Amino acid sequence: MNILLYELKKIWNWRMIVIIGVMGVLVWFTFLKDSLDSYDSLSRYGIYGSYQNEMFELYGDILDSEELVSYDIPGKKAEVIEELNDIIATETIFKENNIATYEEYVMFHEEISNASVRIVDEEKVSELLTIMQEKLENNAQSLEELYASPLNKLNSLITLEGTYIFYKDFLQTRYIDNDNRPVVVQAVNNVLDINNGNLIRYDLTSNFSNYVAGIGVFSLISIIILIAPFLTMDRMWGVNLIQYSSNVGRKIFLVQFVVTIISAVFLSFLLIVLAYIPFMANGAIDYWESSVMAFHPGPGGLQLYDITFGQYACLLAGIVILFNLCAATFTFVLARFSQNIIVMMMKIVPFCIATAGLLIISVNDVFSDENLIFNLLFQGKARFSEVLFGTIMGIVGLVIVWYLTKREKHVDVD
Repeated sequence: MNILLYELKKIWNWRMIVIIGVMGVLVWFTFLKDSLDSYDSLSRYGIYGSYQNEMFELYGDILDSEELVSYDIPGKKAEVIEELNDIIATETIFKENNIATYEEYVMFHEEISNASVRIVDEEKVSELLTIMQEKLENNAQSLEELYASPLNKLNSLITLEGTYIFYKDFLQTRYIDNDNRPVVVQAVNNVLDINNGNLIRYDLTSNFSNYVAGIGVFSLISIIILIAPFLTMDRMWGVNLIQYSSNVGRKIFLVQFVVTIISAVFLSFLLIVLAYIPFMANGAIDYWESSVMAFHPGPGGLQLYDITFGQYACLLAGIVILFNLCAATFTFVLARFSQNIIVMMMKIVPFCIATAGLLIISVNDVFSDENLIFNLLFQGKARFSEVLFGTIMGIVGLVIVWYLTKREKHVDVD
């Protein structure tokens, strides 16, 4: 136990802790905070405007057929179109072009935008359409005014209608009839069974997975910074030669590996928890018990599994920890065969870049039909393939270190 505590004290060098802390502050202000602000703004300025959030507040996380009728999306569209008709009736630019209603505006827009029938100057066409659009947007001067304008509200309602009313033909054509990925087809059938009635924020999983990717890369680099000097410094000063001169000393290598794993898990867990808190406090916690399985036309695509957002967040944390364990074990091995800091850095940097890249593509749009690991490596045939891939990475690292630990007990000391 004394040896374990001594090795823990060695690895948790205060200088390394300060470096990791400073890096954490920089990462927060250069990436994570912007990601959090973007998530916050999309609660009002996303593809559904504020309508989906309003539905969630009214009906909870699942929308049934009666609630859909009660919300009356077609009626809301009709009201907004009346607002647009009022604008068109009072603006001379529409009268000059013989436009009296929004329907006529749409027809005019399609005709004048069609290159095959365009007979006027392209710049004039573009300018005319821009002026008309600005009028229908109430000449909005800010993002808030833009999303409160009749034209943008109508676009949001049309998108909302496509997701919750006119989704069946699209899903049938795009996935069931033409997709050869069995996990995806099964997920679409499950979505159809619940009438795609999930009211969880459409951008939540995509934004959160992107946010966690940033956390994962930072935690991976932090673990490498913490662990890399651990064995390398011993070899620089010949400490290992003294240790290996006795049977007890040769067991220290195994103790050092245990210390590495404990430190990697602890640091990963700490950084993930600290980073999760502000995101959850920004409104995501409201969806903790909501299923993420849904289809939306925005980012994230089709969520494949009927798991809650809480389970989704925990699985994401698990994937990050698995990659961090992989990084810790390989860093431990590379440090074992590095005689000084320079040699170690030459080995660690390419490894860090490669592992971080694999982590990013594993975590971004995780558990969706757009995830690269799910599509390229597993061809859409394995459920939770991202977790499986992370587990394989972790096991490979552990097997290598297990073999090295056995070998170290009998290695000759030069």
